[in-house]
Amino acid sequence: YPDHLYSLTIVNGNPGFDAMPAQEVRRFVTERRSRTPESIRKLLGRNPRPGALEELVASIDMVRDGSYNKTLEASVAQDRDAPIEKITVPTRIIAGEEDTVYPAALAHAMARRIQGSELVFMEGAGHLANLEQPERFNQILLEFLQRHNPDGE
Repeated sequence: YPDHLYSLTIVNGNPGFDAMPAQEVRRFVTERRSRTPESIRKLLGRNPRPGALEELVASIDMVRDGSYNKTLEASVAQDRDAPIEKITVPTRIIAGEEDTVYPAALAHAMARRIQGSELVFMEGAGHLANLEQPERFNQILLEFLQRHNPDGE
């Protein structure tokens, strides 16, 4: 709906699970379902801000298993290989340089498919760049939003 949007920001995302090999989709679901300390730690880059891991663990602990599993099922059943080439609004893709959930290759592939998109990698960040480096994330996002706000604010 380009007539409803000024811009679009995609953060640590993917263009649909059909863009990933079946083995990677299975790995994704298995790791997310286990919710072990190691699988949770893998969501973050090598050097998240102090307290980020504890906040992530606490937030995951609050989610009921049934709700979490339904979210996983919905994630892998989402729009299969979405036609992102049709996106015409200014688009910024923000990715964590160390994202093991959606690796850099997926972000590069999305950027190639969305004409004129801007790809920004956050150095040292994993899959939860906004949690790991909130100040840097906000700076990257705000700069883009201000540049594409028709009111100039």
